[in-house]
Amino acid sequence: MRHDHIIVVGAGIVGLSTAFTLLQQGMENVTVVEQCTVDHERAASHGVSRLLRFEYGADQFYPEMVQVSLRLWRKLEQITRRNLYTPTGVLVLGNTTDDFAKSSYDVLRGLGYPSEALSLSACRQRFPQFALQDYDFLTYNAEGGILHASSCLKTLKDNILELGGKLLENQKITHIKHGTVLKPIQLGLVGGHELTADRLVLAVGSWVHRLLGDLHLPIRLTRQYVLYFDVFPSSRFSLSAFPAFLAGDELYGFPIYNCATSPGSEWLKVASHTKGMDGNPDDVIQIDPQVINGVMQDLYRLLPDLQRAKLVHVDTCIYDVSPDEDFILDVLPDDPRIVFATGLSGHGFKFGLLLGEMLSSLLYEDSPPVAMERFRLNRFQ
Repeated sequence: MRHDHIIVVGAGIVGLSTAFTLLQQGMENVTVVEQCTVDHERAASHGVSRLLRFEYGADQFYPEMVQVSLRLWRKLEQITRRNLYTPTGVLVLGNTTDDFAKSSYDVLRGLGYPSEALSLSACRQRFPQFALQDYDFLTYNAEGGILHASSCLKTLKDNILELGGKLLENQKITHIKHGTVLKPIQLGLVGGHELTADRLVLAVGSWVHRLLGDLHLPIRLTRQYVLYFDVFPSSRFSLSAFPAFLAGDELYGFPIYNCATSPGSEWLKVASHTKGMDGNPDDVIQIDPQVINGVMQDLYRLLPDLQRAKLVHVDTCIYDVSPDEDFILDVLPDDPRIVFATGLSGHGFKFGLLLGEMLSSLLYEDSPPVAMERFRLNRFQ
């Protein structure tokens, strides 16, 4: 087993986490192949930060997965002595009539997590930046916070190389040939070159249909926007004064924090989780001003200070969205040597290290760290 040549296609958070896990488990021949570079701007994993939140409505399974994931991130911090996660607290703005805020609070309290209900007056006093006229059920969870996304990717990359793994950047896979288990898996590259592998992990994000088109996966690709504001005074939105937040089922954002390795961390980052229009990761990026204006109007209503702030940058990415917004983690139906991950649906980054362990267990039919049945492809049959 230790001498298998394992190729991981895709150097986003899932691909890097899987390669890191395999090397930690003693695999000696692991190669990551990336069509661009680690943390390139078209990748869904790219960027300054990702939200680590425990709130998932009435769903108990995901909060438990978040807890496992946070332990893994903390462990990686200890191993590498790098800062990858900053607790900011997560403020949830909802209503007693919705199916998210109250349900999330009930689930987290039942699991023993430190989620507290805030009155409107207490929230106004504690976080005066928010206009609360649209909300009547507010909670605050001190354990939530920010994963420093670019730093996480760089840390995993560095550790893969230190553990003896290989990283081939700017190498685009054009096709995969596999058949009998008696022959290696063949991967064709642009330019006619070829790689061979004994086992293969496909973690290609929004390029999933290019390499797994024959599976006709029920994955929709949507274009999403992230907005960055230069606010004054910035101290009003700093870590000490402003939490990460979720408002309704759409808006979310992060406090300003100082991270020298992440350009843009000095800006206020806010976005909408509402699924955008269909997109293609290879298309020329074009900003839709109508969508941006709609998000900004919602943000102005929630955070009135932003009306006096400057929108300094708009970032884009492509979500790979499954019909139920659960991940799809499985083996290829006709070849158990090949495993794949897709359908991260805009909430997968925080689970990266855990997903790496789950895919590793699939690759060698080991016991998974959490139950896998929920993420199998056959649930759509």
